[in-house]
Amino acid sequence: MGWRQFGALQAAKAMAIQEFVLVSGAGSAAPTPAEVADQAFRVAAAMKQEDDSELRAQLARLRQEHRDLDAAIEALHNSPGSDLLQVQRLKKRKLHLRDRIIQIEDQLTPDIIA
Repeated sequence: MGWRQFGALQAAKAMAIQEFVLVSGAGSAAPTPAEVADQAFRVAAAMKQEDDSELRAQLARLRQEHRDLDAAIEALHNSPGSDLLQVQRLKKRKLHLRDRIIQIEDQLTPDIIA
């Protein structure tokens, strides 16, 4: 999922929350602020679970690609007459994947204030 798709997904989810909060009280007595906050909290918690599952799936794909690149680099490195430029490109891609993996892991790990 690219950044544009991710941004569009986040915007759509934010609009869904706004609609839920606005429409849920239509036609009945006005909800109390506590009820609105409770509903918004439940919707936000459900969205966070969806986001976490998407991030975990992306993390699994990136880890697999990282392992595959490791095997490819090892095979190229051990083969006679290997293309050193290709090996360097694969290593650079592997480092980029590692950075992205760390970034996603940080997003999934809750902040603990000591």
